[in-house]
Amino acid sequence: MTDPSPRLLFDLQGRVAVVTGGGRGIGRAIAEGLSAWGARLVIAEIDRRTGEAAAEAIRESGGDAIRVPVDVTDPRSISSMLDRAEAEFGAVDILVNNAGMSQRTPAEEYSDPDLDRIIALNLSGLYRCMRETARRWIAQKRPGKIINLASFAGVVADPLSAPYAATKGGVVQLTRTCAVEWARHGILVNAIGPGYTRTEMTAATLDNPETEAVIRSKTPLGRAATPAEMAGAAVFLSSSASDYVTGHILMVDGGWTAV
Repeated sequence: MTDPSPRLLFDLQGRVAVVTGGGRGIGRAIAEGLSAWGARLVIAEIDRRTGEAAAEAIRESGGDAIRVPVDVTDPRSISSMLDRAEAEFGAVDILVNNAGMSQRTPAEEYSDPDLDRIIALNLSGLYRCMRETARRWIAQKRPGKIINLASFAGVVADPLSAPYAATKGGVVQLTRTCAVEWARHGILVNAIGPGYTRTEMTAATLDNPETEAVIRSKTPLGRAATPAEMAGAAVFLSSSASDYVTGHILMVDGGWTAV
């Protein structure tokens, strides 16, 4: 048997991908990127309006996508979402854990409710999605690929983002540890570490001239990313091109963590 052509290495035809928080920003860009290479998409999105819009945009482009509601902080909601994904498209092949939030607040001023909320969404919710999906794959004796959204802030300091950075550091370690534990089951676990990326969530930060100047000065490429610039990394980590890659944190940060 000859090796597949380089293009076929990235082919996602016939694969089913779930993207949490896929209704906007980085999640939507990743969903669109995976669809462009042939994957069928489950937009797992708590917000009906943005989720339906993302799924409709993929369908209008010739792809196959549905929106399924999910609250990743609720284990029952995660299980129901995966049940619906399997009922609609068959077994899931790819899980992209993108749902999350950030908040820029001095560490000493962070409230307990805000702390609990960011941990529940960014870390506990992500882990629960990983765990439920892996349980199903192991029971079915199926391989699979998990892609977590970490951050440059998970490996270097980002002042005014202490709890956010802590959750993303946790994502890094969940990625590495679960990659080792689940390797024997054929489950590959990797993460993408975006730098500052212009989305609805970061617009206020990036539109602040002082903050924007700091970001430009600390990023060798001299600018923030666009959501679409995360899609290529997700396609690679979802495809056969990355079949010998696990436990890796692929930084897509314009060189921030290289300095």
